[in-house]
Amino acid sequence: MHTFFRLFLLTAAAALLLFVSCSKLDDFSDFDSVSGTAEYAIPLVNTSISLGDILGKYENSSLTIDPDGTLRFNYSGDVITQTSEFFFDAIEHTLAQFPIIPITSRRMSLPFSSPGGLALDRIDCKTGTFTYYVTNRHPESVNATITFPDVKKNGQPLRFQMTLPPYSGTGDAPFSTNIFSPASVEGYIIESDIDSVFIEYEAIRASGISDTLASVLVSIQNLTFSYAEGSLSNYQFAGNRDTIEIDFFDNWTRGDVYFEDPTVTFHIENSFGIPTRSLVRVFDIITVNGEVLPLQSPHITNGIDFPYPSINEVGQVKTRSFVFNKGNSNIDVVLGAGPVAVDYDISAATAPQSEGTRGFISEDGFYKVRVEVELPLYGRASGFVAQDTFDINLGDLNEVDFAEFKLFTKNELPLAVELQGYFLDENNQILDSLFQTQQLVVQGAPVNGQGISTGVSTKSTLIPFSEERLARIKSARRILVNTAFSTTNGGANSIKVSANQKIQVQLGAKLGKKR
Repeated sequence: MHTFFRLFLLTAAAALLLFVSCSKLDDFSDFDSVSGTAEYAIPLVNTSISLGDILGKYENSSLTIDPDGTLRFNYSGDVITQTSEFFFDAIEHTLAQFPIIPITSRRMSLPFSSPGGLALDRIDCKTGTFTYYVTNRHPESVNATITFPDVKKNGQPLRFQMTLPPYSGTGDAPFSTNIFSPASVEGYIIESDIDSVFIEYEAIRASGISDTLASVLVSIQNLTFSYAEGSLSNYQFAGNRDTIEIDFFDNWTRGDVYFEDPTVTFHIENSFGIPTRSLVRVFDIITVNGEVLPLQSPHITNGIDFPYPSINEVGQVKTRSFVFNKGNSNIDVVLGAGPVAVDYDISAATAPQSEGTRGFISEDGFYKVRVEVELPLYGRASGFVAQDTFDINLGDLNEVDFAEFKLFTKNELPLAVELQGYFLDENNQILDSLFQTQQLVVQGAPVNGQGISTGVSTKSTLIPFSEERLARIKSARRILVNTAFSTTNGGANSIKVSANQKIQVQLGAKLGKKR
C-alpha cells in the first residue's frame, strides 16, 4: 500500500493498535491510579512527524520536493533503447545467406541489401574476411584480377591479382585461392548505392586475349560495419512496450481525486544522425475500475521530434524532455480516474522531412526514451476511501474489563480523515465496529485562496469500550480499516501538500478492571 495512505490509516487506527504493542497489560503495578479504584491512565503515543519524513520510503516511486516544499511522486518506466545493431544486422544478414557466391559474369552485384527506407551511399567495414577460388581451363596461362571498385581504403580499391598455369586438358584444372589466408576488409569503405555493390574480374591469357575463367567463387565472412551515411528516410524502428505500475491508488475503494498539474514526460537521448520522430502505438492508462483510457494529444498523434546530431557531430548525444500536461493533452482527466498502471508502446521512425537529408548511423549509436509519470500533491479529494487490513492480537486485554481511549490530533495538513474500523475473527467475521458510524478523527487545516495551509486544526476523539464490547473483540485477529480522505472545504478547492507540514498524534488509554 502507498505510504501516503498508510500514514493516515495507522494514525487513525492507533487507538486500537499502538497501545497493544506498547504496553503489557498483565502487570498493573506500574500504572498510575486514576481514582484509587481499579482504573489506570496510560500515555501511549505522543509523536509528531512530517510528510517529508514519512514519504521518503516507498517501493515503486521516487519523491522530489519543489523549492516551495510541494511534494511530487515520480513513477518511471524502464528505459526503451534502440541501438545501431538492428540496422547493421539487416545488411549483414543478406550476405550471411550466401556463404559462397558464384561470380557468373565479369561484372555483377553482390547480394547486399539496405533496410527498407534507407538509401545508403557509404558504409564502413569494421571486420570481415574475403576469400576467392578461381580455376583456369585455358591451354595457356592467365593473369587474373578480382576488383571491388566501390570498396576502397586510402582511396585504393580492394583488388586481388593472381597468375594461373595453363590447363593440360586432363585432370584437375589449375586454381588459385587464398582460403588459408583470407584477406581482411577491416578499414575499407564502401561508397556506392549499397544495394548495388559490384565485383569485377578480368582474365588476360598469355596471348593477350581477354577471356573468362572456368569458375570464380568468392566468400565474404564475419562482415560487420561501424558507420553508414546516406539518405535515411521513411524507416521504422522496432517497437518497445512497457508498463509503469502506480501504487498511489492501491487501496482505493471509492471517491474522487483530481491532480491539478500531473505530467507525463518523455526523456529522449539520441546519437543517431537522422531526423527521427516518435511513434506512439499505445499509451493507455488503466484505472482501478478496469477502464482503459488513452492519453490523447496532437503530440501522440503526430509524434515528437527527436533532437539529433548533424553530420559534423558524429559521437555527440542530443537530449530533449517533452512534457505532456493538461494544456496539451487530457492527462488531468485520465490520471484523475484512479490510475493503477500506464501501458505504452513507443518506437520511432525517420521523419518525413529527412527525405534527401544526408544522415549517419554509427556503431555506438542509439536512442533512448524514458517515460516518467509525475503526480504532485497539489489537487483535491472528495470522499477518497482507502481500505486495508491489519493483523492484531488483543490477548493482553484479558486482564482488562473496560477501556476508554482518547485520540488527539494536531494537523497542519489540509486533509481531513474519517475512520471506521471492523474487528474480525479468525474466519473474517465481524465481531464489532470501532465506532457506531464513521467518524472524523483528523480535522483538515485551514487554507488560503491558493490552497496553502495557513494554520493548524485540532481534534479530540473518545473511543469507549464497555465491558460487553471489550469482551467481544478480545478474540479479534484482524481489523479492517476504512479511511475516507477529503481536502479542506470538502474537496471543493485544490490544496497543496508540502514536505514540512506535520501531524501530531497523542494517544492515551484509561483501562478498568473489576474488583
